[in-house]
Amino acid sequence: MGEVIRMNLQMKKLNVVIMGQDCHKFIGMCLESVKDANQIIYCDGGSSDGTLGYLTKIKGDWTEKIRIIRNPYNQEDPKMNGKQRNFYLNTLKKHHMNEWCLVLDADEIVEDFSKLQDFVNTIKPEAEDILCSPKMRHLIGDFGHEDSTVPTHFVLHRLFKVREDLFYPELEHSVLNGKEVRSANIQPTTIWHLAYTPNMWDIKKRYDNHLAKSNMHTPEFLNQWYKAHLFGTYPTSQINPVELPSQLLDEFGIDKDELYFENRGLEVKHFIDASHWKEFFKCKNAIELGCGLGPRVYAMNTAGIDAAGIELSKYAVSKKMHPHIIQGDILDNPKMGNYDLSIAYDILEHINYKDLSKAIDNLIHYSKKHILVSVPVIGDPNLEADPTHIIKEDREWWVNRFEEKNCKLIETPEHFLFKEQLLIFEVDK
Repeated sequence: MGEVIRMNLQMKKLNVVIMGQDCHKFIGMCLESVKDANQIIYCDGGSSDGTLGYLTKIKGDWTEKIRIIRNPYNQEDPKMNGKQRNFYLNTLKKHHMNEWCLVLDADEIVEDFSKLQDFVNTIKPEAEDILCSPKMRHLIGDFGHEDSTVPTHFVLHRLFKVREDLFYPELEHSVLNGKEVRSANIQPTTIWHLAYTPNMWDIKKRYDNHLAKSNMHTPEFLNQWYKAHLFGTYPTSQINPVELPSQLLDEFGIDKDELYFENRGLEVKHFIDASHWKEFFKCKNAIELGCGLGPRVYAMNTAGIDAAGIELSKYAVSKKMHPHIIQGDILDNPKMGNYDLSIAYDILEHINYKDLSKAIDNLIHYSKKHILVSVPVIGDPNLEADPTHIIKEDREWWVNRFEEKNCKLIETPEHFLFKEQLLIFEVDK
């Protein structure tokens, strides 16, 4: 169908159904990733591993948000997957007709539920019958590898508006259907699938189950699938750990900022930059917004510039390289004085479009004379190299954002390092 047609609307109800059984190791992460849903319905197939006890324990903290429904899952019944999905679908029709629903398995995590909510809010009425297939990334073997059999995976018909004609065929691999079906692949966020990370016994259990009941795959295909998982020959590609959802990293005690700031220490280029800036700007003091660990703040102070830094990450500030670095947000109202030079080095591209104007205002506020900005622009391979980059525009677009605030672009000296990604402005106050 192509992309779902969207428009701005009021907040719509978005509920979540989680289907699982004996999923105690996964359910906490799954629930955390959808905690902002209006209603969470957990459909249990007969857990005996402590899953239900866990849910009962946390339910009080979540008030009435979690609803538990139960239907014993008969593993010997080749139609059971479809039957179980129709079981929760009937609950949705009874209590949540005409509301939106996302369906997950318990071993799945939604990377950013708010983006999914925003997406639903903007779907036009004439597109609300579309069954949406969200992007999914399948982790394989460990947390550093993923399924790469196709460039992008989409899990069929997991996001939909509840209506009377919807049903699941009673098959082992059942996909939501209806009298008339329109569907679309969507990518407002990613669902992370963890089923193939636990251990090889889980792989064997799935192989035996699919071999006995699958209506989609031949025994020959399943045999190849099984051996590929056992021996590590299944096609995978390396994951940048920074891309992993925070719920998963938190579960294993990993701070995402620690991963992001790895190998971002002090380098010779920072001292070269500091020397060039002191000579060109004739600045006695400077401030860098979004300074990270502070290598440039350190280098500037070494070069004789009284430099300070502001950084959002608690982790980075805890490891700061210079005492003149404090925790703060480039979007906060300025709390420090004015400086000869304000710097935003490789930070503005990480900001949401709607917040950029405020960030530029703050750069202007801090500066008495000059602003130095470093941003990768369209055509620069660095723009796509970092998955945390949000704003992706050309050089002219960036210049216009500053010039419309009465900042004057001046020519970047030829000897400046990485001059092609630098923008220098004079502030007109």
